[in-house]
Amino acid sequence: MRVHLTGLTKEQCTMLDIMWELDTREKFLEFMDTLSAKKFNMVMTLQEMVIQEMAEKNSDIDPNLGNKMLTSIGVKL
Repeated sequence: MRVHLTGLTKEQCTMLDIMWELDTREKFLEFMDTLSAKKFNMVMTLQEMVIQEMAEKNSDIDPNLGNKMLTSIGVKL
């Protein structure tokens, strides 16, 4: 499924490119451990945006899936 997000900064686009390259949960978590608090929050927000966009495009996906996934990895919403 192709996701289209608009209004992103160059830094946010770069961060998404990095995120797409991480092909396992472990690699993603290792990457997250290297980030400053500001960049960690950016990545979490971008991830939420992607999940929400996917949910909007596919009505079979639970629209609360993004929040559930974030909560499951310990993000307080």
